[in-house]
Amino acid sequence: MLWFKFLKSKLPQIGVFLLILAIYVVDFLLWHLPMMALLNSTLFALVIFIIYLVSSYFRWKSIREKVLVLTKENKNLQKRLEQQNLAERDFEDVIRVWSHQMKVPLSAIDLMTQTKINERELKNQLFSLENYLKILLEYQRINNLATDFRFNQISLSALTKDLVKKYSSFFIQKNLSVKIEGEWSVVSDQRWLSLAIEQLLNNAVKYTKEGGILVQIEPGKFSIKDTGIGILSEDIPRLFEHGFTGFNGRIQQKSTGLGLYLAKLILDKLEFKIEITSEIGKGTCVTLTKE
Repeated sequence: MLWFKFLKSKLPQIGVFLLILAIYVVDFLLWHLPMMALLNSTLFALVIFIIYLVSSYFRWKSIREKVLVLTKENKNLQKRLEQQNLAERDFEDVIRVWSHQMKVPLSAIDLMTQTKINERELKNQLFSLENYLKILLEYQRINNLATDFRFNQISLSALTKDLVKKYSSFFIQKNLSVKIEGEWSVVSDQRWLSLAIEQLLNNAVKYTKEGGILVQIEPGKFSIKDTGIGILSEDIPRLFEHGFTGFNGRIQQKSTGLGLYLAKLILDKLEFKIEITSEIGKGTCVTLTKE
């Protein structure tokens, strides 16, 4: 195949050689020169030309291999550049959404300083600010992660209980029940997995006005079920896009569209699969399984 491509690239030179050879033969015939001299000179010229083709082939092959390597490197460079440009655009979008959402708790705090400070509401707004800051910082880290994962055996029941304690004031404030059933000891990074599950629990608490939250755990499966407002079926496929809040998120004016986006980034890197099912007015179920 390579020889064929090489000879095809050398067609002009071969054509010139054959033309010169034809003129050479015609001269011999016109001048009635000895045929033996014609054969010897023709054979000598043919050997020289073959040596030229062989040496040219190896030079051509070497250059072609270098060109192929450079072409491959150029494609890889273009791909990395496109990925970098995409990452920069994503980060700009995240910053835009994040900065817009930060105005909500800041405005609430500012309003309280001008009127009467509600300590419980102030704590809630400060908690929200802390969570938004954490989302931004961890988003930057997860996208530049190299060897930051530390895998060990994790009790998902214990991890969930710690998160429930963190959100205990919200459960008490909204009079929500919480129940944790079962156990799954999984090998993963505790810090990042905890952050992902926290975002899922945050959403469950945020959109549940009454009833409660049930966390069901079994080997290979982790589910958070709430009795909240639910999600429109047409919104579910886009829940993991940054900045997408869904219809109910916009109505409630509570969603940043970043929590689930960050959770999905983390879970993908930890090789967990996440699925969401929901029914309007009845609640939502988020399920994690190990891929």
